[in-house]
This record gives sequence, C-alpha cells and structure tokens, in this order.
Amino acid sequence: MTWFIFILGAMIAGFVQGLTGFAFALIAMSFWIWVLPPQLAAPLVVFASLWSHIIALGKEQKHQLPFSLVLPYIIAGLIGVPLGTYLLHLIDGNTFKTILGLFLVIWCPTMFFAPMFPRIQALGKLADGSIGFIGGILGGLGGFCGAAPSAWVMLKNLPKQQQRYILRHFNFAIQLFTIIIYLCQGTIHKVHLPYFALIILTVSIPALIGAQMFYKISEKQFKQLVLSLLFASGCFLLLTSLL
Repeated sequence: MTWFIFILGAMIAGFVQGLTGFAFALIAMSFWIWVLPPQLAAPLVVFASLWSHIIALGKEQKHQLPFSLVLPYIIAGLIGVPLGTYLLHLIDGNTFKTILGLFLVIWCPTMFFAPMFPRIQALGKLADGSIGFIGGILGGLGGFCGAAPSAWVMLKNLPKQQQRYILRHFNFAIQLFTIIIYLCQGTIHKVHLPYFALIILTVSIPALIGAQMFYKISEKQFKQLVLSLLFASGCFLLLTSLL
C-alpha cells in the first residue's frame, strides 16, 4: 500500500507540475504525508519536482519571453532559501502550515470573484523580488516555493504563458539550489536512492502529458485550475496542522 500511494501521488503531482509549472510539493505531500515521515519525504519532493521541471522544459514551446521577467524572483528567492532552512528549526511546523493554509483558503476565493487590482498590476521588479524572497523562504521552510509567486503573478493578471514561465523557471532555480543545500548538509541518504529511481520512472510521462496539455486549455481554465489547486492545498495544510 505504501508504494501504491507513493506512485499515485508522484504521477498526479508530475502531471500537475507539467501543466502549471508548480504545485508538485503541494500535491505530492497530500499523498505522501500518510505513508512517509517528513525527513524522508522532503528531499523526495524537491528531487521529483526538479525532475518534472527538467522533463517539461524540454517540451516547452518557445515564446521569446525575456529571462529578465523572472530574474528578480530568482535572485531574491535564492537569498531567501537559506533563511527558510534556518527558520525551519525555529518555527513550529503546525503554526507555519496553519498560517499558509489560512492565507490560501481566504485568498483563492477572493481572486476568483475579484481578480482586478490595477495598482498591484503596475508594481515593478522590486515588488517581484520581494515575492521571490518570500517564495524562497517558504521553499526552505517546507518546499512550498511556488505558493507566493503563483498568487502574485495572478494578482498582476499576467497572461498564462508568462505566469507559467515565471513559475517554472523560479521553482526550478529554487529547487536546484535546495538540492545542493541538502547535499551539503548530508540530508540525502542511501535510503532515498530507490525512491529517486522510482520517481524518474513514474513522473516522466505524466509531466510530459501535462506540459502538452498546457497548450490546449484557455486562460480562464488555467486560472481556475491554479486557484483550485491552491485552495485544495490550503485545506490540506489546515487539515494536517490539526492532526
């Protein structure tokens, strides 16, 4: 049963990651939390998400979007990751999950019914960097680096191509840096290796399918999907914080 739940979670999360450019950790942990201890699951989530990005990036159509679009997020996010890993040992896990869960549960319906905020849409790279910094901290705290940036790019009402471009490249950079930190800290052990191999086998095809499906959905469908995923993730975080 453990392996079945692990594989099912990996496949669904891989598909969602390929489609939206984020949310692997949020989806996978909703399955894995029931069968794996956090110390084992955390490196697996980061590795699987990173692998999904690598697979999906190979199938991404070229939109000639400038890398400067995502650069402020990445620079600030990389600064935030070590702070997040440091705070991980100071902040109570349930408190963190409750705060983030409440934010997502309140924010998602608000965005669904009232998505236009002209002043926020006019903010520039300094604001983008601030959100990237928060995303880096959240990534170091619990692997949720995509939560804040995904909310932000939707607040700015960016086209879906720009949203996924920012989320995909930001999450890739943050997760790659996190893997490096894990290796330096000795967080990854031999027990992780069989799971890594299984992730490569089970995530690749769903991530490819998700990446191809992205070009078949509308702007409205993309927005509804992202909001639904974030809302469900918020409910999951609140639920696990109470258990």
